[in-house]
Amino acid sequence: MSHSLTAEQIRSQNPVVRPNRGLGRFIWVLFSGVFFNPFNIGFAILMPVIMYLMFGANQEYSDFSVGNGNVASQVLVSMTLFGMMMTTSSFAANVSLERAQGVSRLYALTPMSALFQLVGRMVAILCVGCVVVLITFGVGVATGASMSGVVWAQSAPILLLVSTVGIAIGFGCGFAVRSDGAFAATSAIVVLSAFGGGLTIPLDQMGAFFQSLAPWTPLWGAGQMVLLPIHGWENFTPNMLVNVAIWAALFIALAVWGLRRDTGR
Repeated sequence: MSHSLTAEQIRSQNPVVRPNRGLGRFIWVLFSGVFFNPFNIGFAILMPVIMYLMFGANQEYSDFSVGNGNVASQVLVSMTLFGMMMTTSSFAANVSLERAQGVSRLYALTPMSALFQLVGRMVAILCVGCVVVLITFGVGVATGASMSGVVWAQSAPILLLVSTVGIAIGFGCGFAVRSDGAFAATSAIVVLSAFGGGLTIPLDQMGAFFQSLAPWTPLWGAGQMVLLPIHGWENFTPNMLVNVAIWAALFIALAVWGLRRDTGR
């Protein structure tokens, strides 16, 4: 007598595990680990706030009109972006410590795929970024940064969107570089890209060589896009978005390769 199992019985005995199972809890654990750590969240908030207060607030040029805002608001947005790039890339590079401790291999035993692990980490860091943007913008409002409500509302989500490049840089270095060099590599790429891309020094104050080099740097597109609400959307060019997308994709691909190399051993 035949006792062959039907397809339905086989599926019931071997349920398919979703590759995103446990993603919500994973995101919460990562977010709370940063948000409730006073050193981590303090660094994330103080970095952009201090840079804005140093270069944008209460300066003799702060109230000069620029596009849809003033100089203080332009400095606020640029310094917020630079600070977020430094903090988000640093948080993302923390995976290098997990690699050294073997935590990434423990995650490989869970149902979550490598891609969803990266997505979960990125969402957690972006949630921290939301807090940073709200507090930094609040400091800007209190110290003379002037923009219309529409410009404020447009600037915040653009900052979060383009900060994915910083997260991707941190992931790429964190998974592909040894733990003792991941943070140095991440910081070097972000700082050099910030200077080369015009985040800290306006491009029109640079020489012709650096102006021609800027569009090829990882943070040029991000730096241009965050200022569009202030300078006007008529200044948008597709190259800005292409720059952000290509560099983010390259570093994410590097991170996926490094993660699979680690967990595949």
